Amino acid sequence: MNKQEFFLQCKKSFDLNRIFEYATDEYLEKFYILTEFMLETNKKMNLTALRDENSVISRHITDCLLAAKHLPEGKLKVLDVGSGGGMPCLPFAIVRPDIEITALDATAKKTAYIASAAEHLQLKNVRILTGRAEELGANAKHREHFDVVCARAVAELRILMEWCIPFIKKDGIFLSLKGKNAETELQNAQNAIKKLSCVLLSDESITLLEEDCEESVTNERHNFLFKKTKNTEKIYPRRNSQIMKNPL
Repeated sequence: MNKQEFFLQCKKSFDLNRIFEYATDEYLEKFYILTEFMLETNKKMNLTALRDENSVISRHITDCLLAAKHLPEGKLKVLDVGSGGGMPCLPFAIVRPDIEITALDATAKKTAYIASAAEHLQLKNVRILTGRAEELGANAKHREHFDVVCARAVAELRILMEWCIPFIKKDGIFLSLKGKNAETELQNAQNAIKKLSCVLLSDESITLLEEDCEESVTNERHNFLFKKTKNTEKIYPRRNSQIMKNPL
């Protein structure tokens, strides 16, 4: 797909999902560079199951941008837990150059890819953190250091919250990008929400619309926005064996 075709396809996807504000030439240029870099790298390492530009535009870039509006205004410190292939870290960094966003992943090859992609895109607001969330969240250097923590397609919500919430400052925000099982996960996470001193600010239910594709439950999305109301108790996060065996 050449650049002109890519721009046109992006605009169609953004129009369809009513995120017109991101269809600027500046953003589209960076999305194009990112997509080509991601697909080329994906030939050598497993970053995504998607193999073509159309899928990346719709199911990665558009999907992430649908959640970008939930990032508060201001110069924020944001952490993307389980960033993997750089989603939503890199799209967020592109459309919000005012924030500093850190990509966290336990796999060094993936954080190295994100660092390379950020350099390729000339993004100055991306930082890298390699390690396990449950270990770094207990480290005083990172604990309660971030204004916003986000995560997409990482783990069940009650597990994910114990990994993520310790990183967030009191009164900070947790943005969880979820798919079709989100409501069940939310119900199962009620104890975790209470134990980790959070309140649900909003549950945005949306359908990711794709060209020539009927609305389907498989395209159902939920963007959960939580506020952390108190500092996290020192017992959290627990060791990962405990988190996985006995979720909150």
